[in-house]
Amino acid sequence: MKKRVVRTIVAMTLAMMLSLGTAVVPGTGMAAADSPLGMVTVQAATVKLTGTYHQTDARKMLKKINKFRTGKNAWYWNETNSAKVKAKGLKNLTYDYKLEKVAMKRAAEIAVSFSHTRPNGQLCFSLYPDGYMWKGENIAMGTSGLMTCSNTFKMWQETNYPYSGQGHRRNMLSSGFTSVGIACFEYKGAKYWVQEFGSPLIGKKMTKAVDGKKTVKVAK
Repeated sequence: MKKRVVRTIVAMTLAMMLSLGTAVVPGTGMAAADSPLGMVTVQAATVKLTGTYHQTDARKMLKKINKFRTGKNAWYWNETNSAKVKAKGLKNLTYDYKLEKVAMKRAAEIAVSFSHTRPNGQLCFSLYPDGYMWKGENIAMGTSGLMTCSNTFKMWQETNYPYSGQGHRRNMLSSGFTSVGIACFEYKGAKYWVQEFGSPLIGKKMTKAVDGKKTVKVAK
């Protein structure tokens, strides 16, 4: 029992300490407060990962996000952690099936390299189709048993964190985003979760949720 608890704590630390939220400033193509990392590198190799997608479960998170955005807990700390900033007048996000496709690819990529920079050296937003003016990404990972839809969402809420640790929370509460796509990819005993935010809504056409084993090619 003691060993199991320790493993859970370690997984929680990985999920919360290694997950970084980013948002793109319209018209710049750059991540806010980030350096321009979207440089193309020469592809050295392609890795094939066989894992399991849980997209039916992933899509359930939309309801949690919208309840959060429109509820009484839609707040985040100001930069000095002296007052709560209320996120007022937020509308529900719409599920974007093109962003889900991006999220699914990114979920496999972060199993290779847990970063907002893709394994091939490009910035995560290089996967977005043309047309999105606002872009944002949240990522998380941890042991499969721990990383349920509910637990991952609560992790991203970052309720007990100061301003510097609420990047994921502010992404979910951003008035700049109108749509989201979500993915969960399970690989070698861990689950990798991704939220991709955007505006305007582009991927309106509903697609069938992908559940089960898939082999994904990841360029390095």
